[in-house]
Amino acid sequence: MSSLPSTPSHTLRFIRAIFRREFVLRFRNPSVWLHAIVFFVMVLVLFPLAAGAGLKLLHQIGAAAIWIAALLSVLLGVDSLFRNDVDDGTLEQIVIARHSLTLWVLFKVIVHWLTGGFLLVILSVLSMPLFDFSGAEASVLALTLLLGTPVLTLLAGVAAALTVSLRANSILVPLISLPLQLPILIFATGAVDVLRRGGDVLPILALLAAGLILAVLFLPFAIAGALKLSV
Repeated sequence: MSSLPSTPSHTLRFIRAIFRREFVLRFRNPSVWLHAIVFFVMVLVLFPLAAGAGLKLLHQIGAAAIWIAALLSVLLGVDSLFRNDVDDGTLEQIVIARHSLTLWVLFKVIVHWLTGGFLLVILSVLSMPLFDFSGAEASVLALTLLLGTPVLTLLAGVAAALTVSLRANSILVPLISLPLQLPILIFATGAVDVLRRGGDVLPILALLAAGLILAVLFLPFAIAGALKLSV
């Protein structure tokens, strides 16, 4: 790994520079992240119409439908997460300057999630009237999205880093990341069902939280290692 900046002040300046640069780039090119948000909203609104079913069935399958939409939204555009940085030499400059590549990856993914996955969590409140969710069900669903979507983003980031040197990687990224993301999808959608049966959802939420902690601790190193191969 690249060495960390020599002092804490250098580290803080490096982190602030990452945030400033990434937010500026994403708001200069909003289509990169707006596509995923629009896709998620379209699924939320159109799924009840396309299903053509009563509220009872929509209520039963609503959590799964929302999570599948969230998973697909996370995958939209993630194939180009690191590609521009490789093409314009940003990644190479970070390595040459001996900044922490792992730290850069972590905060780049955080910005990506804040303009994607976090907005999906907020928009999930639309599911209450559309799928006849109670306040408790909608809260649990939002919590699972809050804990699960960062893990999905990091796992997709691993696939994006492994295929960053391939131009036609938009198909490979889902193929690589989906098998790793399925356990998160299964546990998260099960939380709402457990709540409906009167069970305790805290173990599931704790498991998702543990998965998030492990993902934040280890996956940035895996992404950084994969990116080093392309430099």
